[in-house]
Amino acid sequence: MTPTSTIELSGVSKSYGPVHALRDVSLTVCPGEVLGLIGENGAGKSTLIGVLSGTVRPDVGTMQVHGQAAPLGDPRALSALGISVVVQEQALVDSLRVYENIYLGRETEVGGRGPARRRRLRPAAKDLLGDLHITDVDADAVVVDLTYPQRQLVEIAKAFSRTRTSAAAPLILLDEPTSALSETEVEILFSLVERWKDRVSFIFVSHILQDVLKISTRLLVLRDGRAIQTLPNDGVSAEHLHELMVGTERSADYYREDEQGGPISDTAVIELRDAGVVGEFSGVDLSIRPGEIVGLTGVIGSGKSSLAAAVAGAERLSSGELTLDGRARGRWSVPQAVQAGVLYVPPERAHDSIFTTTSIRSNISIGFLDLIQSKATRLLRLGEERTKSDALAKRLQIKASSLSTPIGQLSGGNQQKAVFARWQGRSCRVLVLNDPTRGIDVGTREEIYALIREMASSGIGVLLCAESLEEVIGMSDRIIVMKEGVVSAEIDAPTAAKPTEVDVIKHMM
Repeated sequence: MTPTSTIELSGVSKSYGPVHALRDVSLTVCPGEVLGLIGENGAGKSTLIGVLSGTVRPDVGTMQVHGQAAPLGDPRALSALGISVVVQEQALVDSLRVYENIYLGRETEVGGRGPARRRRLRPAAKDLLGDLHITDVDADAVVVDLTYPQRQLVEIAKAFSRTRTSAAAPLILLDEPTSALSETEVEILFSLVERWKDRVSFIFVSHILQDVLKISTRLLVLRDGRAIQTLPNDGVSAEHLHELMVGTERSADYYREDEQGGPISDTAVIELRDAGVVGEFSGVDLSIRPGEIVGLTGVIGSGKSSLAAAVAGAERLSSGELTLDGRARGRWSVPQAVQAGVLYVPPERAHDSIFTTTSIRSNISIGFLDLIQSKATRLLRLGEERTKSDALAKRLQIKASSLSTPIGQLSGGNQQKAVFARWQGRSCRVLVLNDPTRGIDVGTREEIYALIREMASSGIGVLLCAESLEEVIGMSDRIIVMKEGVVSAEIDAPTAAKPTEVDVIKHMM
């Protein structure tokens, strides 16, 4: 190992029962480098990040930090050596303020001792946020009041705060850091990486291959727990990376825009009329017809995510009305929506969709427990629950050694498949998808796209709200554009005449 290396892993392997998460993986990261780590869901990326941060103890292998042997499986010790991580599933304490989260566990180190410590931490956090050009997050704000993208920026600030106190050049692990950020926020993050990489090493993990190619100096490809190839980021294409990740060439027609869906009815299943939620959107008219995929797009803060949640009953309208089959529904909640066949996949999987410590099977069957309850005894028919859950997991090709495994141990893509499997267990008339492919690899995305098209072809109406404009255009029959809480445009997007990204973006800004 060269003296200038920040991190070196050698011969790391990790198994969970019969599942080999990592197989003899080695890597080196040096100061000034941004190592792009890519692979499909289930390739071993999360396990490798866990090893690097100390939350996962490998079965075999060694680790060195700044040329010295490092204790594997000890997150506190590795953190003290300058390793920090911005995780995809955020790890902030909701009840604390921003500045308290940034310096959590290091209060004395940064603010000293005594009653004046808090007075020192607050200005330190404000200076840090200013230095990082994070202008829309107040150091005094309570984290629970922040949006998901704002919390992501706090995670990033928390990681960068260590660069001011670590004696040696630290390592920052960025795990899907751009998945919820706007284009402007992504550019801020990338400029930070460029500005700080002379004193910090980075490992950048993302399913957005263009982001990886834009920021990385070197690339490491994982497949089936193995390091398939390490290569310099010089003339590498996203198509080549996809081929290395999955072992097959990526289809040029990624979204299969030439596929014809089923017939679209003229009569709407669900409609919003002059609908509004205070502080989010107002005056919105929206209809979803059987067999139609309606795309919903706009910049972060445009109101699109809140609008999708309102259709699914997750947010209550403060004005206007929602009608189902032409009948106004004055009180519309998630339980009522589910009973009516309006099903929802929310954007924050770990917080709103899954129960991480319970089994995969339980996370699937919770979507249809009311349908397998004995009318006489009110008890669940557990045999039917097992049979139905197993069949749905098999249908959606969820990769796990057992459905008794806690779902939190699965990759993000397999977790999302379980959420989709949950709703396959009951009748669906409208499927509301709020950023359904966030943090999911390209292979799993293709499976989810195919499932969405299949459901639409069967007569199910789909509302697709997504950050990816390419995804919305490729998947939708009609696109609703939101700007500052109102509908700024409605654009037809038939298979034979898809709008360009410019056609849509001009209505977003």
